[in-house]
Parts: sequence; structure tokens; C-alpha cells
Amino acid sequence: MAVTGVMAQVVTTPDPVCDEPVTFSNRYCNRASAVLPPRVARNRRFPALPREGERGRPCEGSEVALAREGTGPRNRESGGMTTTTPLQRPTRLTRTTVLAAFLWSLLALPIGLWQLLDPEHGPYSHDLFEPTIPLPAAVPDWIAPAALIAAGLLGLLIARARTRLWPLTALYAAVFGLLLTTTTFISFAGYLVAFLLPIAAVVVPILLARGTLARVLTAAAIAAVLAGLGVTGVVDYAAVGGFAAELGRVVAEMSGYLFAQAWTVTGAAIWTALTLQLLVLRRDGEPAPRWLAPDSAAKWGRVAAWTAFACALPYGLVRMTWLTPWAYMGGPLGDELDPATRIWGLLLGFAALGGGILCLGLTQRWGERWPFWMFAVKGRPVPPMIAIVPGAIMAAVFTFMAVPMIALGLRHGAYDIVWSFPFWLWGPALGAATLAYAIRRGRVGAGVVR
Repeated sequence: MAVTGVMAQVVTTPDPVCDEPVTFSNRYCNRASAVLPPRVARNRRFPALPREGERGRPCEGSEVALAREGTGPRNRESGGMTTTTPLQRPTRLTRTTVLAAFLWSLLALPIGLWQLLDPEHGPYSHDLFEPTIPLPAAVPDWIAPAALIAAGLLGLLIARARTRLWPLTALYAAVFGLLLTTTTFISFAGYLVAFLLPIAAVVVPILLARGTLARVLTAAAIAAVLAGLGVTGVVDYAAVGGFAAELGRVVAEMSGYLFAQAWTVTGAAIWTALTLQLLVLRRDGEPAPRWLAPDSAAKWGRVAAWTAFACALPYGLVRMTWLTPWAYMGGPLGDELDPATRIWGLLLGFAALGGGILCLGLTQRWGERWPFWMFAVKGRPVPPMIAIVPGAIMAAVFTFMAVPMIALGLRHGAYDIVWSFPFWLWGPALGAATLAYAIRRGRVGAGVVR
């Protein structure tokens, strides 16, 4: 009878630790701490009891708790119901992005003042500056820098993790990313990559060699090859040094203008990231769409990666014609190209084709584990951020360059730019492939829903 009385008490007594009644069958709660004496309940195997009148959260493992978490019987695959996982709140990333947006807006004040006080030598007075939408000649020169200063002040106010501000952050991303950018940034980035390719060809094999002896032997072999190229006259190192010095001088003269262009593109990327995070916060706790599930992301991510690879082919293959007597770029070039110009064109073409191959890595096995020819790290998992960060940056840059590149082609009648530089498709495709890769590698919690 005593046992029966205790059982009845367990069935009818609510548990003060959680919001569900305690039952002997453990249907609602997997703890019976409510019926234990205080001395036993204070044992380290049981959590401390709340004070009288205090209500707790659902007990871990109970049906109500599992249902609220989206993993309980109510949400399992049964009768048309599916498993759901709420989106995670990216608090740390959002705080970092908000801080970056605030600092970027703060930097807009000195840049605007520089252009306002020195309109002839300001960062936006360079001869190469060709905005997508130029202001009418009747507009006074002080309007543009004043508007930039005002945008910086407003940016200081809207750099907040407030979901209702996403239309303003999206407006900043569109204006600075699509309207105020120029083709100078992508041109400079392309020439910089082409310049670094020979250096990478020397350094990367040494880094990939496994062991100290292998690295020493690799370095010695490369040094011997470079010395042979110099002795035979294939490479004129004096000319290479002179070219590097001239390039440094030009970059130093354009430093203010290049800094302003980099600042513009960086701001567009920051505001875009903040907009996306605010939109995610608006959905916090809601089920994610089915297409964000890892199995679905693998399918559309593969299509996006191959699309991005195809976008790299037009420019790369056109540059490869510079190996032939029928060089082409916006029209037949004939024999007008000197050897140095041909080499630069080929390096740019190889950079584009190499970027296209890296796009495929977002959906291939060698994008998740280092391939066999990476001797020092072969077989090891590829850290996801090594692919995600560059992929996201280049996707943003390509997307921002789409409108300025099309405007440049239409303005000068160079319509082949539209198809030889398909940034309007390359950027979104690379962004989608990068997102799918991040989902598959577990860096984005997408959840599974109907």
C-alpha cells in the first residue's frame, strides 16, 4: 500500500523543476526530483530544486522539451510531419560585422573631408576614376564629398544589430557595391595576382615538400632552374627588377585613389554581410527552408560551382590566343604585341583559369581533403575557412564589379566585355557554391525542414 501511495503521488504531483507533471511511466519527465527528500535532491547527481513558486524550463528528455527543440515525436517523419531545426543566432559574427560597419563609417569622414578640402588631388579626382553613374556637370563639386560625409554619419547610427534596419543596410550595400565602385579595383587585383603567380610557382613547391631535406633539395633545384634561365637569357632579371620598381612607383602615386576604391568595395562587402545576418536574425527560431539542407546544398552547389568555372573560361581562353599569331582582345591585335605584353596577358589568363579550377574545388573531394600531390598535408581535412573566406570575398568582388563592367562596355562600345567578363553571373554563382560548401562542411547550421 505504501508503494501504491507513492506511485499515486508521483502520478498526480507536478514537478517544480519543470513545467510538466511527473509520471511513473516517465512519459513527460525523466526526473522525479520533486518527490525526493531535500537531502537526496541536493546530491550532486540531481540539480538543486527551485524555490517555492518558481517554475523551470521543460525537463531534458521530456516530450514537451523535445517537441520545442524540434526533435520530439511530434516532429518526426510520421503522417506528413518532418524534422525541423531552428536557425542559430550568429551573435559573435553579428557583433564583429557591426563593429566593422561602424569603423568603416567612421573612416568615411576623413575621406569625405579630404575630397572636400582638396578637390583637385582628392582620392576621387584621379584620371582613372570613372563612376558608374557620373553626376551632371551642373552639380557643384562639394555635393559628392558632402554626401559621403553624411553617409558616414548615418552609417554610425545604423551600424546596429537591429533587424528592422536591414532595408537601410541593404541600401548601403547596393549604393557602394554597385554604383560607386569602378573597374579599377578588379583590374589592380588581376594584375597583382598575375604578378604573384611566378613567385607562387617558386615558393609553393618548397612549402609542399615533406621534411627538411626534401625542402632543401626542392629549393636547390628551383634555384638551379632560375639560374639557368638567367644565364641562357630566357629571363632578363634586370628587366624584371626594373618593371617591379616601376610598378611600385605607379602604385605609390595611385595610393590614395586605390585606397578609396578598396575602402568602397570593403564597405559594400561589410554592409552586404550585415544585411544577410539581419535577415537571418529575423528568421531566428523558424524552420530553415529545405534547400538549405546539406543533401540539397550538395546538388545545387555542384551546379553553381560548374557555372562559376564556365564563367572563367571566356577571358582565360581569349588570353590564351596570345600564344598564337592571332591574338585577340576586343578585336584582332595582329603583331602589335611585344613579348612582355604577351607574357602579362598569359599570366592574367592563367590566373582566371586557375580561379575557375578552384571554383570546382568547392564541390570536389580535393576541396575537402588535401590531394596526394600536396605532400606535406595530403589526406588531411582541408580547414573549411581556407575555401570559404576567399570564395566569399571573390564572390562579393565579382558581383560588385558586374554593373561597372557592363556600364564601361556600353559607354565605350566594347560590347565583348559583357561576355568576356561575365561577373554578373560569376559572382552570384561563386557565392552560391561557397554557401553550399559551407553548409556541407558544417559551418552553416541550416537544419532540415519540409
